[in-house]
Amino acid sequence: MAAPVPPPTEPDASARICPGDQIGPCAACHRPTHKYGRGARSPLCEYCDAKAVERLGRKLRAD
Repeated sequence: MAAPVPPPTEPDASARICPGDQIGPCAACHRPTHKYGRGARSPLCEYCDAKAVERLGRKLRAD
C-alpha cells in the first residue's frame, strides 16, 4: 500500500532542500515545490508528477 499523500500545505521534498527563491507552487495542487531554476513555470510536485506519469506514461517527459 502506498504512503498517504500529505496535504497541499506540506511542501514537496524538493522544496525542503532548494534555496527559498527557487520555491513556487505546483501547477496542479499548489503545494510548494522546486521551480527548477530562475523563471521556471508550471512545475509539478512529486505527487502530481507521479499521477501524470501513471496517466500519460514516462515517454512524454523531456530527456
